[in-house]
Amino acid sequence: MRGWRKYIALPLLLWCSACAYFKPADHFGSRPLSYEQLSGWTADSHSYALQTFLTSCPMLMKKARGTSSGSNIAVPQDVWQSLCMDASRVPPGNNERARMFFEERFVPYRVTNNGKERGLFTGYYVPTLYGAFRKKGDYAYPLYIAPPELARQRPYHSHAEINNGILNKRGLELVWIDDPVMRFFLQIQGSGRVRLSDGREMLVGYAGQNGHKYESLGKIMGDENLIPKDQINFYTIRQWLYDNPQKAFAMMERNPSYVFFRRLDVPGVVGAVGAVLTKQRSMAVDSNYIPYGLPLFLETDLPPIQCCEPQPFHRLMIAQDTGGAIRGPIRGDIFFGEGSEAEFLAGNMKGRGQYSLLVPREITHQLQ
Repeated sequence: MRGWRKYIALPLLLWCSACAYFKPADHFGSRPLSYEQLSGWTADSHSYALQTFLTSCPMLMKKARGTSSGSNIAVPQDVWQSLCMDASRVPPGNNERARMFFEERFVPYRVTNNGKERGLFTGYYVPTLYGAFRKKGDYAYPLYIAPPELARQRPYHSHAEINNGILNKRGLELVWIDDPVMRFFLQIQGSGRVRLSDGREMLVGYAGQNGHKYESLGKIMGDENLIPKDQINFYTIRQWLYDNPQKAFAMMERNPSYVFFRRLDVPGVVGAVGAVLTKQRSMAVDSNYIPYGLPLFLETDLPPIQCCEPQPFHRLMIAQDTGGAIRGPIRGDIFFGEGSEAEFLAGNMKGRGQYSLLVPREITHQLQ
């Protein structure tokens, strides 16, 4: 029987690197670059990035998103239609034509925050949870669907109130999970795969949030000396929760944010833009600054897998998702997919780096 303290894999997103008490307010800035100034640009697989770019097109061609308030960037619907039509004409697998598409239709702008070009990049993946459609034995912790009144009651009930049963007996349980720690991290992660007791599997994804601000357990634990600040990471946070089951619920509830879920009938995890995410090409961003669907050339390092040095990761990414911990002009969360390697990368990823936003040539005047 799988007790919840035996779960072996959790996502990264609670690690806090910028917990200064007097952090200045974020301020978006940018400066134009040439493609020659993007380290590793010509060596990238532009055709693979283009296929990821195209997955956002059905949504953005029909209804473009509003202006990103922190950067004042807005991509009109007719620009999306033109970009997507041109992208669809590139033969699949033709890397040179794909690179020409990006270079002809976009201008790279190095993003800055208060004049600084470097920010934090973490990772996420698709974890596997264990569950059942009925409450039984270890399967005692529900994932809830969004209550019908959620949209008109903001903020909604807190994390603690929901854990204490305020939604009981309403038929809102989507599935029952055997690990409350995993359930907590899944709410931050936003999506996952549930392996059911009868052998079937189902994908679950974000369906709404209670309107309460996300609070980092990493910051709380560091400030209260529960874990030395220089040792705070995904694994030490997880271990503390497993080692302190009598305190774990109260600790998790100090993050008042609570996420609701829905069953996904698609072949993969869907991001905030509405497209199925692509391994190591989709990235979660702060949409207050970076419009969904736009490409970004990311320059950072991945944690070492089989050696002792970080590995350079210079790659064209597509902004397709967001997250409660992803805040600021230079802040990104790389989607690593599924499996043990994805789990390792997401669990260890906390790299510094920079990115350049590829802005459609028709709207570069917005950054003048």
